[in-house]
Amino acid sequence: RGDAVQTIDMNQDNYFEEALKMRNLLEEFKLYYGIRKPTILGVREHIFTGSVSSLAWFMSAQEMSFVTLGQRVLANPLKIRMHYGHPDVFDRFWFLTRGGISKASKVINISEDIFAGFNCTLRGGNVTHHEYIQVGKGRDVGLNQISMFEAKVASGNGEQ
Repeated sequence: RGDAVQTIDMNQDNYFEEALKMRNLLEEFKLYYGIRKPTILGVREHIFTGSVSSLAWFMSAQEMSFVTLGQRVLANPLKIRMHYGHPDVFDRFWFLTRGGISKASKVINISEDIFAGFNCTLRGGNVTHHEYIQVGKGRDVGLNQISMFEAKVASGNGEQ
């Protein structure tokens, strides 16, 4: 029905004041960044489970460093940011004509999200990152959950 698709995970939440900024974010699809319009609009995450435990605080700090400093530098000036997870907004028509936004096999494709970024970059798309809007995210708070998540991330990094 619309021109854009935002992927939201089940452990994410949107804030009312951030929802008011969505119109401004969708206007970014009309701007040119270099020679191309964006096909993926990257959105930052706010970890709201950081105060649950000291382990959750550590995971929150680790995640904050990646979703602010890391993705900001990957998007500009390096221009190599991919799709790393779920609050990003996609150009719906661009991805419908180029194979979709995810891969079907969770055994072969451990980090299934990044393949949307690979697909976008290899087919001439443009990925941007915007920090004036954020989506809330609940991260793991127990040691077992955190170690399982880190193992998945490490396996996915080896796959890439």
